[in-house]
Amino acid sequence: MASPISCISIFLLPLIATSLFFQVSNATFEVKADQALIDSICEQTQDVDFCKSTFNANPLTPAADRDGLVVLSIAINIDVVQATINDTIPEIVKTLIDPVDKQRIQVCLTDYNDALVTLIAAFTASSEKNYKEVIGLVTEAANKIVDCDGAYRKSPPIREPPISGENDKVTKLTDITYVIIDLI
Repeated sequence: MASPISCISIFLLPLIATSLFFQVSNATFEVKADQALIDSICEQTQDVDFCKSTFNANPLTPAADRDGLVVLSIAINIDVVQATINDTIPEIVKTLIDPVDKQRIQVCLTDYNDALVTLIAAFTASSEKNYKEVIGLVTEAANKIVDCDGAYRKSPPIREPPISGENDKVTKLTDITYVIIDLI
């Protein structure tokens, strides 16, 4: 059975995409995201290559201004979190035998669901250009991912989380959001 978050997100993703298109199409007074703007943003992030590849791979990037890039960075983060909830974690659960690992991945699932709800709120706040709220919400979501990581690293047996790659992506996308907001 699909989780309530999954069901809600099925309805929210079209709304997110529509909102992003609306914001991007109505932001004519701002400089659009040419390669120079993307480069200047990405040079200030923790992982320049990740930042550039993330924006360069997204077809909405060229139409976005700085405000639109904040919205886009959060939307991409929502996609990563949602894919982790719907695809990655269920696949991992199928392979687990150790009860400790099963309990830990459930902690991560809860943390990711909480992060998703918070990122959706951050998306709404970014659409309204309420950047103080966005920073608080994005920080809260990132802290949930840190909690997931901590489930594997704080008590024995200490292990690398099986979703450490996803955790890293969420952290890097959070950093990108911070950098863009700092430039606005």
